[in-house]
Amino acid sequence: SMALIEMYADKNDDTIWLTYWVVYGLFHIVEFFSDVFLFWFPFYYVSKCAFLLWCMAPFSWNGSQVLYNRIVRPFFMKHHQTVDDIVSDLRGQALNTAESVTREVTRAAMSQALEHENND
Repeated sequence: SMALIEMYADKNDDTIWLTYWVVYGLFHIVEFFSDVFLFWFPFYYVSKCAFLLWCMAPFSWNGSQVLYNRIVRPFFMKHHQTVDDIVSDLRGQALNTAESVTREVTRAAMSQALEHENND
């Protein structure tokens, strides 16, 4: 998602919403771990709602643009090669796992079919 945002610099409507969803996703991850403590603060849910409305606001200095340009983008640009390497490694591991599972399922199905055929 972040690579797509960087690729399309014209900031059309899709890019603006993609920026919002990247910021919202990061906010949700942070909130998942901190919600246990934050909900005790007075007006936490009102503040959260105001923050999310600011992130969705239809002007150029909305929260998602500000947070993306000041925090998320610099962090991404600094670490994007590491993230790309990790994603590439995970993709390779997922492919190897899928191949081995497919091989084992095929082997089990064949042995089950042979066993069923020998029993008849």
